[in-house]
Amino acid sequence: MPPRGRVTKPVPFGVFVQVADAIEGLVQLKELTWTPVETPAEVVQVGDEVTVVVTEIDRERRRPVLSRRQGSADGR
Repeated sequence: MPPRGRVTKPVPFGVFVQVADAIEGLVQLKELTWTPVETPAEVVQVGDEVTVVVTEIDRERRRPVLSRRQGSADGR
């Protein structure tokens, strides 16, 4: 089962999601939903619980890169 996390911060290019204590990852805008959106606020708000999948590790920033689309079949 993919991990669940809490949306902590929206940014113009996506949202940050806390998946564990002191571990946050970025879900890029294109990975938030299967339907294109212009802003994260169209699909999620701070505090929302979302299912995500770790798609890679950003070694420079030492944080996971996440996908909400790949975490669920319908991207919701």
